[in-house]
Amino acid sequence: MADAEAGATTLSTAAPPQLPPSFCAFLRDNHIDASVYSTSRKLPRYVRIIRYRQRSQEFIDSLVQQIQADSRCKVTRVDSVPGFIEIADQAVRLSQISAYTNGDIVGMDVSSGIAALALSVEPGDNVLDLCCAPGAKLLLLSDLLDNHSAAQRGTVTGVDISPHRAATCRSLVKKHAGSDKGFIRVFVDDGTTFDCKAPQHGWHDPQATQAASISSDTALPKSKRQRCIVPGQPWFAPRLLSTVYACSGTQLYDRVLVDAECTHDGSLVHVQKYEQWGWEQLDAQVVDGNKSVTVPILQSRLLENGWRLLKPGGVLVYSTCSLSRFQNEFVLGGFLARHTEDEAVLEPVPLMASNSTESDGGSIVTSPIWTPVDDEEWDRAGLSQRRSVFSRMRHAVRLNPLVSNTSGMFIARIKKLQHGARLEESEIVPLALPSSIQQQA
Repeated sequence: MADAEAGATTLSTAAPPQLPPSFCAFLRDNHIDASVYSTSRKLPRYVRIIRYRQRSQEFIDSLVQQIQADSRCKVTRVDSVPGFIEIADQAVRLSQISAYTNGDIVGMDVSSGIAALALSVEPGDNVLDLCCAPGAKLLLLSDLLDNHSAAQRGTVTGVDISPHRAATCRSLVKKHAGSDKGFIRVFVDDGTTFDCKAPQHGWHDPQATQAASISSDTALPKSKRQRCIVPGQPWFAPRLLSTVYACSGTQLYDRVLVDAECTHDGSLVHVQKYEQWGWEQLDAQVVDGNKSVTVPILQSRLLENGWRLLKPGGVLVYSTCSLSRFQNEFVLGGFLARHTEDEAVLEPVPLMASNSTESDGGSIVTSPIWTPVDDEEWDRAGLSQRRSVFSRMRHAVRLNPLVSNTSGMFIARIKKLQHGARLEESEIVPLALPSSIQQQA
């Protein structure tokens, strides 16, 4: 059952020679096959069709032909992931594709699309994207909510701690969302402590607002909505979603996406850019500043807060674009150790051949999650008493660029059965951290 990621003894040593030694040590500590970074220039570029479900088959076929003509390389639809197109040559720039300049497509790796689609969003859902920058997933989620029935008007709430990154989201929404931007709001806030509930029922009905005796001046002026950070108020939202009435909702969210901040080591195109930026900056991104400890703890707190804001019966997706076991299996394992099977259960990730080495019906090939390969490794990692936690992870999946032909990604879909006990911050930790395993060894 073990693959190249499952044990240190099977790892390749064929790392590109330019990778800095500290990053190579990070790869070894995380049981990451270093040869994955030799494939980065072979991966395709992916784009997504905006408002795919509203497009005719004739339009889509014509769009693919147009993109192929502009790209001057092979272009195909990703049949297993609706709305995505694969451009064979990664070097193709979006700016040379007329469909991009016309606003018909947006750049988005299919791995990120799979994570967002794993929520199974339906019209009428209130969706929370707890780490929403740069906005491609936010845009996709709004596409899934698009429904002209006022009775089924859902919302997408995005949160990012950085005003700069939130501004990138706003630009993307304004350029591509069309009428969908009418139910998108963005907060500049810390995702580990964000506490604004889903919008009040009937927020989209001006009469409901008037009936609640909320005057129209309760909305922040447009200029301030876009520039000022006001606690409890959207930083960017349409007028109806920025009223006190809309922001006074008490209900929890139907769907929550925690695409957590990570070291981005699974994004091969991102790592490749350090050839120009300088490899010392890669160290700063992944290794320096005790990030091997601080990042998994941050991820654990993001996951826990997203879970707190999810209603029973709802679905949360936890994902990262890291290949690190400490940021993936150990964060998810810590969560499952805190929440019993009566509270949280992992479900299969849609669209994927889970834990399969062969494509199933056109699904993108996935790899098994990291698991200790023998008793010695269970003991060395200090996880001998946590085997049941790993068995509960069986539906989580990894996208390994060596076999998936996508960027690296870890995805887990978790259904909430009921609320659990309130936790102290000190309890919200991963199963283990690199320092503790090194001490065990």
